[in-house]
Amino acid sequence: MGLSTRLSEFLLKKEEGQPAPALDIRFEPELPDRILDADEPHGASEPLAESPDAEGQCFVICYINSKGVHSTRRITMRALKRTSEMQILLVARCAETRELMGFQANRIRYCMDINGEKYEPPFVFLAEIFGLSPADAQLLESERPARIEVWPPADEAYTQLRHQLRHELALLVAMSECDGHVSEAESEAILDHVRQRAEVLGLPLSAPRMHRLKGYIRRLRPTAEQIQASLDEIGVLPVTAQRDFLEACNQVMLADGAVHAGELALLEQIQADLLAG
Repeated sequence: MGLSTRLSEFLLKKEEGQPAPALDIRFEPELPDRILDADEPHGASEPLAESPDAEGQCFVICYINSKGVHSTRRITMRALKRTSEMQILLVARCAETRELMGFQANRIRYCMDINGEKYEPPFVFLAEIFGLSPADAQLLESERPARIEVWPPADEAYTQLRHQLRHELALLVAMSECDGHVSEAESEAILDHVRQRAEVLGLPLSAPRMHRLKGYIRRLRPTAEQIQASLDEIGVLPVTAQRDFLEACNQVMLADGAVHAGELALLEQIQADLLAG
């Protein structure tokens, strides 16, 4: 059985009682041709090339449809797209409907992060977690909130660090999820690995950057596609880097003081796949 299949099974059999918001998301191998509209039909859409790291992030949105009806939805991102009207569309798995749906970004009233922190208006939060440019970020604004006159400066080191480590983070988070949720101790073990890799990459860390990375780790719910792609990318790293990564997996497994059968089986499978590559 391939690692992608094993990881998917572990993630799909998560225990009840996750920290709110609890997400029970089913995966599909590819985006379907038909995506259900959360609002009026949006026409053809194209991927938003500026945001390759949107997939897998989960959070809560308060959405207002074209008829003014509010709904609160727990979503796990699959992709960002741009509609034919140049609006940004969040393509996400909705936990309430268990369907893949499209949400027009400028109809989102507020977002709630995995730690319960609320962002209203939401466009700075969305722009940050998707790594959008200021021009695209303006498309996230609803008609009601006032515009931000001075956009926060981009943190290039953070963007580069998250991009460089995205495959390692996806697998480490998948590892930590095998027991049902990503604990505080597991998050810290993942951040320890981030610190080591940042030093090797020569990318400076600061308290604000670590805070943002921790938020990204806590939001991340890797999809089957991310898992497989990440394994492929880890497999081409130098042997020493692969060994460091396996040690990080081991530290994540031990972080909460209990070794779960799913974690152990997954670590053994990752090790077997990497060493056989």
